[in-house]
Amino acid sequence: MEGNKYFEYPNANNGRSKRTVKYRKNEDMWAYVASGKRLPVQWSAWLTHTRPDPPGIEELQADLARQQRVKLNAAILEARDEAERANRERLQAPSHHSAADTQSQNVSRDERLEPPESDRRPKTQTRDPWAEALSGSDEPRSWVPMTRKR
Repeated sequence: MEGNKYFEYPNANNGRSKRTVKYRKNEDMWAYVASGKRLPVQWSAWLTHTRPDPPGIEELQADLARQQRVKLNAAILEARDEAERANRERLQAPSHHSAADTQSQNVSRDERLEPPESDRRPKTQTRDPWAEALSGSDEPRSWVPMTRKR
């Protein structure tokens, strides 16, 4: 599909055959070696003997169509994400005063941040390991293993 030619040379000792690729242009080899371009995965699998038969043209065309569908779907998702991000920014930006804005301004800040009565949970004391580490000294302490009582 890209003009590369693939060859298989049988081994004289009835061993594993040698599989190679001849690139369309000699300078194309450096593009593949430097990872600028990639061989189709089907041909890579055949070259490394992980598949016994070379890929067919239908298989390569189907994979190319799949790759194009994936790119199109990715572009659609990116556009949707961008639209959501723009919408979120528009909603978070200060807008012109409306009736809802004036009502929210009349409510005190503490009342807006306070959760409803049903959502209030008793506050539990949490341990802060960073505060403990910073308050202690950096001097090593002795340690004696304790025997376990059975």
